[in-house]
Amino acid sequence: MAESRLRKLLHDLDVELQKASGLEEKQRQQIAAICQEVEALLAEMGSQQDRGLKDRLEEALALFEASHPNLTLILEQLIDTLAGMGL
Repeated sequence: MAESRLRKLLHDLDVELQKASGLEEKQRQQIAAICQEVEALLAEMGSQQDRGLKDRLEEALALFEASHPNLTLILEQLIDTLAGMGL
């Protein structure tokens, strides 16, 4: 269940990034790197995971809070889903 939720959130994040205007390339790269980490996490669900991912997600969240509320919402959902998985 959590895996399918994460995959949907990654898809939603990708869609929102496509629509988001005013993002700097560095910001887009940061979100892309986080998405790759979540995808790697999904690929390795049974192994020990990097706890730093949550920290990086929270940093990204702070960057987009005021200017991109839809990105912020999806990032918050990613954080909550990962927390629910114990990560």
